[in-house]
Amino acid sequence: MGQQITRRDMIKGCLVAAAAGAMDSVSTTVRAAAPDPAAMDYDAVILGAGTAGLVAALEAYDQGIKPVVLEKMDLPAGNSIYAMGALCACGTRVQNREGVVESKDDLFADMMKISVDQADPALIRSYVEHIGEDVDWLEDTIGVRFRKLEKLPYPLLSRLHCVEGGSITGGGMLIRCLLAACRKRGIPILYHTKAVELITDKKIAVNGVRALTEDGLVDFKARGGVLIATGGFSANREMLCGYIGGVMSRLPLRGSPTVTGENITLTRPLFAKLVHMDQFHCGPIVSATHVNPEGALNSGYGIIVDLRGKRIVDEGSTYVAKARALPNLTPENKAYQLVDSNWTAVGKMADKFTGMNSPFFRDDTVAGLARKAGLPVEAVVAAVNGYNDALKKRKLKDLNPPCTRKDPHAMDKSPFYAFPFESGMTTTFGGPKINTNAQVVNLEDEPIKGLYAAGNAAGGLFFRDYVGGSQLGGATVFGRIAARHIAQACKKA
Repeated sequence: MGQQITRRDMIKGCLVAAAAGAMDSVSTTVRAAAPDPAAMDYDAVILGAGTAGLVAALEAYDQGIKPVVLEKMDLPAGNSIYAMGALCACGTRVQNREGVVESKDDLFADMMKISVDQADPALIRSYVEHIGEDVDWLEDTIGVRFRKLEKLPYPLLSRLHCVEGGSITGGGMLIRCLLAACRKRGIPILYHTKAVELITDKKIAVNGVRALTEDGLVDFKARGGVLIATGGFSANREMLCGYIGGVMSRLPLRGSPTVTGENITLTRPLFAKLVHMDQFHCGPIVSATHVNPEGALNSGYGIIVDLRGKRIVDEGSTYVAKARALPNLTPENKAYQLVDSNWTAVGKMADKFTGMNSPFFRDDTVAGLARKAGLPVEAVVAAVNGYNDALKKRKLKDLNPPCTRKDPHAMDKSPFYAFPFESGMTTTFGGPKINTNAQVVNLEDEPIKGLYAAGNAAGGLFFRDYVGGSQLGGATVFGRIAARHIAQACKKA
């Protein structure tokens, strides 16, 4: 048997590929991070080489100031490289080319609705006002290529601008493009450089960062400000337990294992206002191989059963709702998506599982499928028959739990498939609250001078859920806003 390939292995490969084109020119800067105080004087110090951090570095440079990016790992290793690589936007040149008209007010209303009106409306408004021009900037200035738009179900509609990733993830390609743009400008990116403390003056205005490098602790001066773009705390079990608690704090990880809560540990001593700390995003995953079966859950076909062979969730709900419900419905946090061959894309899902050595099951009969999967045969057969009978009688909503699919399909065409999944932690939404200038505010809602946050390091933009693509979108919008505000501060000094 050959070596098992997991999603983590594939992501790591994508990461190496994403950085390969930029590392050759950046590496001399990386290894030049000797503790020379005179060399550690910058206008903007940016923590984290993800989407928000790299976008901010590029904007800062183009604004005429001197940025540096500090990255604790040996390569950019945040959640961006795990992402499909889409930005939710309206009013873009991509949409104009394809005759798509998306209203800023409609996107604002939908983002507020998805957050059950708990997101900061000022931040949402800032997002919708800037995202169109920011997507154009990625295309024109950075050289990001976007795929042809698709008409998707609400709330995505024709808003999802997917980065053309080629052989790597769209998120990995986005990082690759941003790194190449940094290389072209000669922006220093210092790896193995972990921020451990914000440096302040007597008024708690931030004017630098103390970081642990391979040569020991080094102080980096920031004349205009420090931007925290380190992501949330989805890989920090202690924080997950403290802020979220219960079964949801013990979910297997879907995202980066390096996102460990520096947005909290660095800002809390400065009395930053931490908001939405119990909020997070989760989705389906197979923890052993890290394969993502989201496509099967979103297919619109089949049923979901637990390890006892019983239907447990409304198949008409979103994949997020299904994943969020699973740990509270099953003690094992495990279930199976059962589908039949009426789903024309089932072969692609099977190939995905096969390519990542992730077990799934297939058989010409439902009973045989259940037997192979180790599920109670009678219970599974009864669940499938019950679903098909209710569909024929147009009584799917009378099932327990109900099935609310708008366009349901019978599960009657062999072969049949069983794809296992668990609920996994994707990212956290909580963090230091920012204002529309991306400034971190304190407990009195006053900006902490010199301190900024963007991407999932910042709090206030998301609550409960988010419109797909708005995480990378938010990182881009507020990364650029932070850089422009830092540049203004430098020019006024």
